[in-house]
Amino acid sequence: MKKKISLLALVLIAGALAVPYFSAAPARQSLINALETALSRQVRIQGPTRIRVLPIPAILADDVTIAEDPSFSLEPFAYVTTIEVQPAFLALLSGRLEPARIRLTEPSVNLMRSSRGWNIESLISRKLRAPELEVRNGRLNFKQDNLKNPFYLTNTLVDISATSTGDIKIFASAEPARTDRGPQGFGVFSLRGLAHIPNSGEPTLDFDLELQPSALHAFNFFFGARGVNFAGKLAGKAHIQGPWSRASIQSTLRFEGLEPQGFLPFSGKSNRLDLKGTLDLPGQRFALDSTDGDHLRVRMRAREFFYSPRGGLLLDLRGVAAAKLLDLGQEASVPLPAGIQAEGLFHGVISYTWPSREHVPAQGMVWFSGAKLVLPDQPPLTIPEAFATVDGSHWRLQPAPVGVGESQNAVFEVDWNARNGALKLDIATQLVSVRGLKTGLGLLVQASSLPLLAQSQSGSWQGNLRYQRNEDADPGQWSGQFTVRNLEVDLEGVPGHVMISTGAISFNPASTQIRRLRAEWDGAEFEGALTLPSRSDGPVSLNLVCPEASGATIEKLLGPAQRPPTGLLEKMRLRRAAFPDWLRRRHVVGRIVIKSLNLAGAVLSPVSLQINWRSSKAEALLAPSDLTLPGQPGAARLEGKISTDFWQPNPLYRFEGLLAHWPLDRGQAAGALNLRMAFLDASLLGSLDGELALTSPEAARILLRQGKLTLEWPDGRRKSLMLSPPYWPFSWPVEP
Repeated sequence: MKKKISLLALVLIAGALAVPYFSAAPARQSLINALETALSRQVRIQGPTRIRVLPIPAILADDVTIAEDPSFSLEPFAYVTTIEVQPAFLALLSGRLEPARIRLTEPSVNLMRSSRGWNIESLISRKLRAPELEVRNGRLNFKQDNLKNPFYLTNTLVDISATSTGDIKIFASAEPARTDRGPQGFGVFSLRGLAHIPNSGEPTLDFDLELQPSALHAFNFFFGARGVNFAGKLAGKAHIQGPWSRASIQSTLRFEGLEPQGFLPFSGKSNRLDLKGTLDLPGQRFALDSTDGDHLRVRMRAREFFYSPRGGLLLDLRGVAAAKLLDLGQEASVPLPAGIQAEGLFHGVISYTWPSREHVPAQGMVWFSGAKLVLPDQPPLTIPEAFATVDGSHWRLQPAPVGVGESQNAVFEVDWNARNGALKLDIATQLVSVRGLKTGLGLLVQASSLPLLAQSQSGSWQGNLRYQRNEDADPGQWSGQFTVRNLEVDLEGVPGHVMISTGAISFNPASTQIRRLRAEWDGAEFEGALTLPSRSDGPVSLNLVCPEASGATIEKLLGPAQRPPTGLLEKMRLRRAAFPDWLRRRHVVGRIVIKSLNLAGAVLSPVSLQINWRSSKAEALLAPSDLTLPGQPGAARLEGKISTDFWQPNPLYRFEGLLAHWPLDRGQAAGALNLRMAFLDASLLGSLDGELALTSPEAARILLRQGKLTLEWPDGRRKSLMLSPPYWPFSWPVEP
């Protein structure tokens, strides 16, 4: 007998295991009819059907399409990979297939709302006892009047069943996601509770909602705040109770993974925020407000969250320590200078809205009071009061006075784009000492980028500076306008200091212009304008006027450009004189006017030179100038071209030009000059070589050889004489 029972049990088990391999095609139409009755929708099965006995008897079908109520939409209600129907046992005994539980595996369901209500209301209607409904690994899409919402729920798990009292028991778990953000969700939400649907009146809700700990950066990505990258996690719980058009909400948010002394200024609860509000489910509206907190207040609003979600978040921060603002920047992975410290208080009112055209859809204002920033090895910045506006990713600091170090002051204005790092910084300074550039404001504004100031030893400056960059990777560039006073400057190739009494400087990435320049070097004063290029191969353009100068002054100014005397090693060709880099780069063009130039006792006035100096070679065109000789009435007219090559063993100044109206004892002389001289100072005449082809009453030709003057007449007669101090006046000798 025991053997027969064992054999029977073995046969039954084998049969149960073999059932799934047999087709349930004969029951296919019965399954379709049962599903259509339970779901109030037409059902089409495109895949195979099969029967399962263990562990719970059920009929399964693959590739199932559930049609929509035509009054809502023509698009199907759901596409289901596998549908499982567990039949009601009592109905099965009577020969009817009636679903007791329906499980949808990997479905894509369209939840739709129109003027007629929700398309799932027929599934939970009390007119017919609904079967238990389960969803596993599903996707729930939301539609409003055939328009699909970009928000959807993924990895959805849903259990819906009717209680003995007629209430609807619901459990759901899902991850919100967006079609325009990729398949990644931003957190796991779960909902558990009851919905009471009376015969008359509106339904009531009693649900617990929970957000499992979710990374904050996932929320940033979901809502489009890509310029912010917070570390840590967010979790929360809420209880929803009351009529579904005016249900109350009690909720708590918890922040995890943030430092206890971090930015969040919760009083007594360093990581918790309590809120309360209301929910209008059919009207698709909800509101939440924080219930406590002296430093932080939060307001949240949302509407149309099943169709086209719109909402906003308002943060009201008052009296937050500025040091905590730095903690916020560190939590958000903002690249802050190492070792930065802050004092004072931070306040702000910032709203966050969605949808938004901006990547960081925030608006509002923040302000500081009594703030102080300390950077390593730099002077502290004192900010009595500063206001900044926030418009999306665009932050703008209104003009704010800033104290730098102990005695320097400036007004700062900042325009920053958080999305790409574009920055525009405007600085207006009061009168600031140049010495402060090495310890104060100059460290902040990168004094090496400011023309002339970096080469200055003393003096003061004031003006407006601008730093601008287009993105984070852009090193940025300075520009601006400022005036200088009593500036002592060291210039390459100029011996000693140049003292600039006043000057107006404007500069940009292309060039620097110095206007209204008044300066002095080695006793010679000059004024005018300069244009300095930013590129090393560009010319320096100048237009200078000097009231008075001497040949000795010019000789001293040009001395560093001249090749040093040849030494023994150079003569033995064992060493070459080093060609200075500054002379290699030198390129100067423009106009210099010397109102009175003293050359070895002779006076030229005015001297107007159009110069072109490139590397070691220089030339200057001399406009017609009056040459006055001491003790001699009248003045000669001199014009021509001066040229030289400084980097020669024995450099010479060459002059080619014309002399006219040279007063003599008997008449005037005129003609061409071709002169060479080694010096411009008092030794000029002693080094003078050349030829004067003059037309004079005596028709004599004049030659110069190292200070010796020779006269030649057309008939071959000659007479020579040495020019000796005072050189002038020169009397024409009596014809032999």
